[in-house]
Amino acid sequence: MIAKLKSYLSSPQVLSLAGNLTVSAMSIVSVSLLFRALPAREVGQWILFLTVVGLADAFRAGFLTTAFIRARSGATPERAAEVTGSAWAIALVITAALGLLNVGAWLLLSSGDSGATGLLLRWFGVALAVGLPHFMAAALMQSDMRFDRILCIRLLSQGLFVLGLVGLIVSGRLSLELVVYSYVGASLLTSLLVLLLGWTGLGSLGRRSAACVRELAHFGKYSVGSYVGANLLRSSDTFIINYMLGPAPLAVYNLAWRFMEIIEIPLRSFVATAMPAMSAAFNQGRLQEVARLLRKNAGLLSWCFVPVSLGTILLADVPIYLIGGPKYAGTEAANLLRIGMVLALLYPIDRFVGITLDVVNQPQLNMVKVFLMLAVNVTGDVTALLLSGSVYGVALASLPTGIAGFLFGYVNLRKHLPLSIRGILATGLSELRQLARQVVYKAAAVLKPRQELP
Repeated sequence: MIAKLKSYLSSPQVLSLAGNLTVSAMSIVSVSLLFRALPAREVGQWILFLTVVGLADAFRAGFLTTAFIRARSGATPERAAEVTGSAWAIALVITAALGLLNVGAWLLLSSGDSGATGLLLRWFGVALAVGLPHFMAAALMQSDMRFDRILCIRLLSQGLFVLGLVGLIVSGRLSLELVVYSYVGASLLTSLLVLLLGWTGLGSLGRRSAACVRELAHFGKYSVGSYVGANLLRSSDTFIINYMLGPAPLAVYNLAWRFMEIIEIPLRSFVATAMPAMSAAFNQGRLQEVARLLRKNAGLLSWCFVPVSLGTILLADVPIYLIGGPKYAGTEAANLLRIGMVLALLYPIDRFVGITLDVVNQPQLNMVKVFLMLAVNVTGDVTALLLSGSVYGVALASLPTGIAGFLFGYVNLRKHLPLSIRGILATGLSELRQLARQVVYKAAAVLKPRQELP
């Protein structure tokens, strides 16, 4: 029984879920600390800082991650080393280019601004540089299905940041600038450790080849659009609210959507474990297996999200109070969360349709899908704010955005794979029933009393 339990807990799905659960739990803890300890205006500035840094990181990840995993999964050791070295070369060039852009902006705009712009000018390039080694380590570990190591990387980076925040609060020294110090310091220490452990694959840099760099870049020029577009889609609300309403309403809006991590945790976990398997199946010409994996994962998550969404809609005030504290009770945050949980029911199929377009070598369609959603969202946000002047309008604009992306991706993927909504939901329900039977069977086996020996 112990051996079976150990085998189950060490499976890629469980480890991926644990990794995403860890990073999300730590993120919620850090956000809760900041919401309670900093004024709403400074919380909004911190959110804007993270959003811009995240957008740049999405550009780097978008250019590399999907292309890297797709090319390296199931490859020979020689090919894997070539792909890893070539990916490192691209990552270094991208990081250096973004760093030079930061230096140019700092020289032109000066670093005297004490708000979010000043933070970005001083720390944007530094944050990207110190995070590069553990970013590459996580991509390498994902391609190798070593989710135990990804769990360690995420636990270390997020844990160190939370410990830094706790130390600042206990010592009475918490300020926005010192929060950034803690963030950069945690990222630096994590990168140094993965370099010492040899998890980054940096030694393969000498095995790079111009042909492989071109191959990754060719795929990356499409996937980067999807990644950046998806990040812009998430962050467009942040920019529009900040510049049309101010940082305080942004803090309220972000608090509501922060709890959406409860949806993102299993979604990211399933995507992380399914993508290498789907890529390997496609590379071997097994299109039916690609379709089966999509139906299984998207369908199962869709059914699992129904009770979670309903429960959150009914009890939305509780998580808002737990994360933000009493000063956010009675604000728009709870109703914003309810709107978000309705939209979340579309997430599983939409997300898996997007990554499957990449897997079947149609990244340009995924890119068009994301930018279609971005255009609908920005238009809806600006129109809603001009008409209502309320963050409710921004949340409601997310509904047509999600529907537009859902329909575009589904219609185009059906041209490459045999799919139907009914088939996805039917497969998901079958998987859910099978999972429930397995849980009941294992629980009964554990609880069944041993028969006494004669």
